[in-house]
Amino acid sequence: MWLITVLLVTVVFLLLVVIMDTAMKLALMITTLYNYDSKKLFIPAALTVALWTILLFGCYNSINSSLNNDAIDVLFAMIFDREVLAQYSGVLLRSLLSTFLIGTLLQSFTYYTVNINYQKITGTVRFSFKKIFRKLYKKIFKKDLSSSKNDALSEVQRGPKKLTFVRAIITSVISMLITVVLCYLLFMIGTLLSDNFMNIF
Repeated sequence: MWLITVLLVTVVFLLLVVIMDTAMKLALMITTLYNYDSKKLFIPAALTVALWTILLFGCYNSINSSLNNDAIDVLFAMIFDREVLAQYSGVLLRSLLSTFLIGTLLQSFTYYTVNINYQKITGTVRFSFKKIFRKLYKKIFKKDLSSSKNDALSEVQRGPKKLTFVRAIITSVISMLITVVLCYLLFMIGTLLSDNFMNIF
């Protein structure tokens, strides 16, 4: 059972990372006019999903404590009764709005990780291993391996376009709007499909 749970959580996490990766890529194209590679956005997207998981868990605990540990019952009741939604709208809006604002601000810091030059890191590691291998080869076989050192250094020096703090905040806001719209569209599509499925039977 635990294996199925782990696999399900992993699939959901990766799905959320893909959604966040897409929203982040579009937002960065708008704010920086630079098309970042999806591989470079995996770590920022994963950090963003982890950040929002923690924030939403804290938001749920806040709502739960405000509703005397009846958050699940109230949330389910809101689906079927709009009066319940109007009754507890203050508590929900206060918690959700504060979570959204804090999350959008903190998310801009996770976006800063796109400034990490992964190509430089991997290039440096590869160059170090090649250097060690050449020394060992020279020591064992008394021969020197020819290598394009300039090409290696030029590969190490290449990097993605830098993201400023102001643009990180703007990108965070735009990506949140894209994510909310995308999730809303997926929710509406799911609702429409479920209604059609129920009408069939």
